[in-house]
Amino acid sequence: MNQLVNFALERRVLTYFFAALLVFGGIGTYFTLGKLEDPDFTVKTAIVLTPYPGASPKEVEEEVTDVIEAALQEMPQLRFTTSYSRAGSSLVKVEIQQEYWADRLPQVWDEMRKKLRDASTNLPPGAGKPIVGDDFSFVYGFVMAVTGDGFSYAEVEEYVKAIRKELALIPGVARVELWGQQPKVIYVDVEEKALAELGLTTEVILASIASQNIVVDAGGIELQDKRFRFEVTGDFTSIEQIENLPVRASLLDTAANLGGAIADGRPEVKRGTDQIRVKDVATVRRGYLEPAFTEMRFQGRPSLGIPVDTQKGGDITGTGKKIAAKIEELKAELPVGINIDRVAWQGDLVEKAVGGFIINLLESVLIVLVVIAIGMGLRTGIIVGGGLVFTILGTIMALGVVGVDLHRVSLGSFVIALGMLVDASIVVADGVTQRLKRGMKRREAAQEAAVNPAIALLGATMVAVAAFYPSIASKTDGGEYGRTLFIVVGIALILSWFIAVTVVPLMCIDLLPDPKEDDKKGGGDDEDAYSGGF
Repeated sequence: MNQLVNFALERRVLTYFFAALLVFGGIGTYFTLGKLEDPDFTVKTAIVLTPYPGASPKEVEEEVTDVIEAALQEMPQLRFTTSYSRAGSSLVKVEIQQEYWADRLPQVWDEMRKKLRDASTNLPPGAGKPIVGDDFSFVYGFVMAVTGDGFSYAEVEEYVKAIRKELALIPGVARVELWGQQPKVIYVDVEEKALAELGLTTEVILASIASQNIVVDAGGIELQDKRFRFEVTGDFTSIEQIENLPVRASLLDTAANLGGAIADGRPEVKRGTDQIRVKDVATVRRGYLEPAFTEMRFQGRPSLGIPVDTQKGGDITGTGKKIAAKIEELKAELPVGINIDRVAWQGDLVEKAVGGFIINLLESVLIVLVVIAIGMGLRTGIIVGGGLVFTILGTIMALGVVGVDLHRVSLGSFVIALGMLVDASIVVADGVTQRLKRGMKRREAAQEAAVNPAIALLGATMVAVAAFYPSIASKTDGGEYGRTLFIVVGIALILSWFIAVTVVPLMCIDLLPDPKEDDKKGGGDDEDAYSGGF
């Protein structure tokens, strides 16, 4: 310990360079650290949905649900399952043990999918493949609504797709989705009267359409060392092609036997001469799925949503400003009537939360410095305050190295540990002051005040660090959420001890004033310094 203190005092330039490195490194790291409202945590829940059309609840339970649950119970990570067997579908809710945090949970989901793939071979014919949903902890930080006054839904949709492409190019943006988008469909409105007269059914019409608009491998031909692929045309490209599609000839016998004229002025059907087309028995039109599965309205108006998610560990506030700037740029290019409004903007919430903690932190630092200055003198307060600033900025720089973001827990940890961060510096600074009053030389006083209590201060620091160990040792969700409490407090306390035995003694040599003659008279005994009532 003596060697560490001597090294710091003898190499003054190197020691002050280390302190300056903490200051500038901490300030620079602060602007590059990810800023979040809350720390990242995972939802250890998944849903396994397996369709079994036409089956009763009992059949679903015995033939599907039991098979799925048996496969899941082979996983050692499983906590429990909850199953719901309904007519035509099986739903299994999977809960994973809380000790599997974000670093290991993706592997658990991969293993679960592998188990389900193996179990799907034991499912009965007619049962679909298990569908897994495990992304419940995913949250979009920014949501915008796009409305169009005087524009059709299709026109608004085209503008929204163009906006989506522009937002996806912003640095820091991980994913851009569309919400409330209506699926495009082709409606074939069949006239039941015409079908009855022709002896046809709806299934015949659907089968004719399905058999025509299908993608198949038509093979190819090999010529020398090349192979030419046959491409069969016939895919529908317009409404007219669907309307003019003939109903399959093999299905027309019944219709031909009817004879006579078709109602509503339709032509007479004769075997081998005329053909029945789709437009003879149905009306084909283009539209959107009705009723809509999802629909978004903003202030009562139909709209399309654009949810945006940022990269993990990124600066949400900075990314939010980039998104806002891009939106303003796009608004200048969009026609009048296409409006982009904010629905949710996490960047503002994070900026407010982080800014509030920063203000609280600065107020706490100021209060500590004022109290120390009143009790121990202005210069001692500056020395202890300087050690505190070095510790905080150095800890921020270390957080950038270990990958801890700024959020409620990490910033709150600074406030919790603030009172403990000045303890070692106060002991060393006070020890130097008392030794100077006894008449010791500055170098000897600084070295002795730092070396003598160093081991005791280190032991007290480690005890304080150990007090926060349960926050990271917990295997529950609370441990995952609050684990940065131990990381931040541990780094800050250990760094505060290191600064107290290296930088603070050097600052005491340079900044502490020479003791007055009156102070020297009562400085022979340590107890005299604290004998006064104040």
